[in-house]
Amino acid sequence: MTSKQKPTISFEEGIERWKKRGDTAPMEPVDLAMWPGDARFENDISDRSLFNERFIESRIGENELLDNTYMLSMLHTFTLVVVIAAFCSNPSLWYLVIPHLLFSSFFFLSIGAFARPGGRIRFNRQAQLVQTVDGKGNVVAVPWRTVQPFFRLKMPGRVDLQLAFPPPLGNKAKIYEYKGVLWLDGGFDCLDDSDIPSAGLRFEFIRRYMEEGLDAIQPTADLPTYSKPSGPPRIPTFYWVGFGPLIDRWAAHQAAKFRWPDEVERLCAEGADLSGHDTTPVASNKHIFYRYDPRGASFYLCDRNGVRLPTLKNSNLRPAANV
Repeated sequence: MTSKQKPTISFEEGIERWKKRGDTAPMEPVDLAMWPGDARFENDISDRSLFNERFIESRIGENELLDNTYMLSMLHTFTLVVVIAAFCSNPSLWYLVIPHLLFSSFFFLSIGAFARPGGRIRFNRQAQLVQTVDGKGNVVAVPWRTVQPFFRLKMPGRVDLQLAFPPPLGNKAKIYEYKGVLWLDGGFDCLDDSDIPSAGLRFEFIRRYMEEGLDAIQPTADLPTYSKPSGPPRIPTFYWVGFGPLIDRWAAHQAAKFRWPDEVERLCAEGADLSGHDTTPVASNKHIFYRYDPRGASFYLCDRNGVRLPTLKNSNLRPAANV
């Protein structure tokens, strides 16, 4: 008797399926750069524990978990007050505690999620790898050069930057893999999913760092203010009614205990042994770039002066002539 296994599909087949979806759209390839005049960065990257010549690290996943926990805690508090008030006025309504406990389980699961590893992603420039861990501590390490970036529509009307990679052989972090594609979040800041230009700018931020290093992603000189990448702003109602300060202390306690697995730290360390890894940065085209046209809500190719180039029909941003 043979065991039945779910048929697997290749990465190429999975990508083609995602390209046909109505809520996703492929971005420009990793070897095509945004026109330099449009690449204006406003993030303060002075924290060398997160931004250095070896790697940059995103913690937006942890920040989003924190914001969701505030909201769930507020709802937990609100429903608890309602149940207690109902019971005090009519003890026969004691059974309301049952749906309250079921609803509150989401809050306690969210609290428990802080104790598990995950929510951080390292873009390792010196090894040209993207590294993360799942909730069980399984390491994911995929070559940056294999990335295929996507825009993914979020509600209400926001756009997420998603990075698609071929799943590595023996991948144990199945939480990131779906239908032949391994997906990682490309965000660093809560504003990255504001719209298509914001998501596109964040990909250029990562792409430029992986090719050129830290100097290439310094804040643009003529911008009035700079801010550190951060999660969603605190909504006072969620924060205070949901006992936000207590959640902050719990989250900080768990964050202080987090340690990257040795294999990640080894490849991110100064003077790391990178034999066996292709550490050559992906070189971008120095003559052809892309720009975003807000009127047509689409991208187009341009030359180094920002002038639009002709494209072939159905060519997905391929130039009609050599430049």
